[in-house]
Amino acid sequence: MAIDYLPVINTHFTLFGGHLETVPADWLWPAEEHPAFELMYVLNGRQRTVTETGELVLKSGEMTIIPIETRHTNAALDHRPMTYFCMHFNLDDPALRYLLIREYAGRIIRPRDALYGQLRQQTEQLIAMIGPDYNLADQLDLQVGVIDIIMTLVKDLKAAGKFTPQAADVDQFMLCHQLASDLKAQLDYQVYHAAIPQQPSVTKIIADHNISQSYALKLFQKYYQESPQQYLIRLKLATSKELLSQPRARVNVVSAKLAYTAPSHFTREFKKHFGQTPRDYIQGLKEKRTN
Repeated sequence: MAIDYLPVINTHFTLFGGHLETVPADWLWPAEEHPAFELMYVLNGRQRTVTETGELVLKSGEMTIIPIETRHTNAALDHRPMTYFCMHFNLDDPALRYLLIREYAGRIIRPRDALYGQLRQQTEQLIAMIGPDYNLADQLDLQVGVIDIIMTLVKDLKAAGKFTPQAADVDQFMLCHQLASDLKAQLDYQVYHAAIPQQPSVTKIIADHNISQSYALKLFQKYYQESPQQYLIRLKLATSKELLSQPRARVNVVSAKLAYTAPSHFTREFKKHFGQTPRDYIQGLKEKRTN
């Protein structure tokens, strides 16, 4: 007699907490990255989220998923207080991580999206659970709530025909993601800790993973649509905005921290990517603070 069985499943997820907060009009959170996904939901006001891959402006009611280890800054817009909710979660299944990163990075989830209504309802249910203390039943309810959100994200991909990752794709993506993470770590060390900043060595980081330069180029072109060197340049410029945002920032000092050969080289590259010079960027920030 044939017997059908359910599969053995051993996938884990972790909730790293979350919070609801109302921040003042001049709120700006410095650059950070987390070993987890971050769900951001703006309840009132507008928020600018700048990541290493681009800039998002979230309006009231909109959401985004910031991927694992993605450097980002958040700021309130419109010169008025903003209320937002954020939640950090992770899961150990590499295929699911791959899909969430591939399909939700740089995406704003808006009311017109098919998953929006259910995702917003589930997120607001989690918000309603926030309290001063949590017993075992509360913790189980929170776990179920997070699983429901993950399932909504996954089912949306399945409905769109985007839920068929090949094992080779997952492995390649995770290797590319690790290379990118190593580049970020090396850049951070040079900018924030090195006595004499030097250009991070893309060649050495690739060699440390025992793969060829051409294979690394293929991976970056496939998953980031650019070369490792172009990815590093984009990281440097994203970091430069953070450094230029500091009080009394000076262009020549930022240029040196990023190991540019001269401030003029840094200025040309900054203007090429952002359409304005570093000095114009600093002046624009000053005007925003005084208005």
